[in-house]
Amino acid sequence: MLLDIFIITTIFIAGFEIKFFFRKLLDANDRKVLNLLWLYHVVISLTFIAYVSQSGGDTLGYWFNVKHFEAYDLNYYYSLGIGTTFMYVINYFPSKILELSFMTGSFLYAFLGYVGILLFYIIFKQKAASQVRLFGVKLFPYLFFLPNLHFWSSGIGKDSILFFCIAVFFYGMLRPRKHLVSMVLVLLLSYFIRPHITFFLLISFGLGFVLDGKLRSYQKILLLLPLFLILVFSLQNVLTYLRIEDLDFNSLNNFAEDKVLKLSRSHTDSAIDLSNYPYPLKVFTFLYRPLFFDINGVLAIFASVENLILLVLTLRLLRANPFKLFRKSDYFFKSMLIFFLLGTLSFSLILGNLGIMLRQKNMFIPALLFICLWSFSKQLKIREAVHSKTKETVL
Repeated sequence: MLLDIFIITTIFIAGFEIKFFFRKLLDANDRKVLNLLWLYHVVISLTFIAYVSQSGGDTLGYWFNVKHFEAYDLNYYYSLGIGTTFMYVINYFPSKILELSFMTGSFLYAFLGYVGILLFYIIFKQKAASQVRLFGVKLFPYLFFLPNLHFWSSGIGKDSILFFCIAVFFYGMLRPRKHLVSMVLVLLLSYFIRPHITFFLLISFGLGFVLDGKLRSYQKILLLLPLFLILVFSLQNVLTYLRIEDLDFNSLNNFAEDKVLKLSRSHTDSAIDLSNYPYPLKVFTFLYRPLFFDINGVLAIFASVENLILLVLTLRLLRANPFKLFRKSDYFFKSMLIFFLLGTLSFSLILGNLGIMLRQKNMFIPALLFICLWSFSKQLKIREAVHSKTKETVL
């Protein structure tokens, strides 16, 4: 009990203090916003704890099951390798050895999620912050208060860890040579949780640099060769994790159909039948539902409002012609876009439950927001340059 109080208090204070590790990148206003974001994140974490305590779910199992493990149980789960069972390995020490409470464990994971929020905030500030407004409201930093960004990154589970890993990886991409070690570590961690996400990160990293056009041919080869070897040697483990026998059309189609059947959970209120949906509608469903016609509870109301905001942002993004801007963008924007497309286009095939969609897409929403803000900022700069040139011509 005393250890729980000490750890929760330490985490709460650390949430306010961690931004000072990045003091050179943040100003006084950023620090105020981040204080609010941390308090907001804590409140949503408490909401998440109450939600799973009442509704149940994998989160409870990840924490409480290991309390009954013996040492040989841990070795057994470690031997099973990647995926869900590795969550038991991660939670064994804090839950079993330290005997921490579920709330303390949730705060540990919430802190990881907040670090992810903080790193994405810095990324946006450096690469995509501008005075762009939507209906008179500044998009940055207020988009960071979207509730689902915090809800699924504030509790015990794969989602918080992966959100953290993705944030650290893309933050490292700002200066890859300096942050190479941290990038490799989070790639390893994500591999043990969801190896296909590691694949997406590696592919987006490699293609982003190659398509940037600033590398010479031999540099592209030196970059792609090790990435290719890593992908080849780890491919079989990923296929085994996903339960795909062979990398052919029939196997992939069977995998997609089986996943939709298992993840639709037709006995739940949020299940939807995607079998007859055309593929574009599946993508739309993954990204922008539930909407108001899908509401089945209080949480669905918040999700619907957020999805409406995402839909409006996407419509404005399409007006900005992002693919034209893509050619003028740097490696970072290209990597973000590729990561977003890989995740969206693949996950749209296999999910049939709105609740699970909200969880899974949270890994890719920061990329979508970045693409939107970067494109809006770039478009605004182009307009300002044209306006300034026209003004000079008139004078």
